[in-house]
Amino acid sequence: MAGDLVLELFIPDEEKALNIFRCIRWADGVYCPECKSFDIYKRGFTDNKKVRRYSCNNCGKNFTDFTGTIFANKHLPLGEMFYIIANQDKKSTNRLSEELGHKWESVYRISNEFKECLAEKSKDPVLSGEINIDEMYQSAGNKGLKKTSTNKKAQIKKNRHL
Repeated sequence: MAGDLVLELFIPDEEKALNIFRCIRWADGVYCPECKSFDIYKRGFTDNKKVRRYSCNNCGKNFTDFTGTIFANKHLPLGEMFYIIANQDKKSTNRLSEELGHKWESVYRISNEFKECLAEKSKDPVLSGEINIDEMYQSAGNKGLKKTSTNKKAQIKKNRHL
């Protein structure tokens, strides 16, 4: 019951998700991922009648809306993949898999591939020039930490033999 409510309220339907994806992916127009040529033609849709297929007149390669993205060769609906990516830091993989009604491994794989893709694309910041640090905390000892042994007599005997 809760999974159905999540699907209705928070996950865009497949057509809406594909339109959003196409607007982002092809913002400058559809081009060949191989040779970057804009000389392409539409070849209809894939077997599921939703993802558009294209061919390049320049290099002859065939491609779809998802070619070269993390969404290529995935069997989950695009709206559900958007939901997984948007909530991967807010909800556990187990909870997402229960809400969507998919195997834990499928949800984990999509979430993990997205994180790996972000890690590859992001660069560590390089600091240069003069750098100011405002505050720093340095520990002044073990005050507040739990002791390993609570038996004081055993500790006293241990210290006498040293």
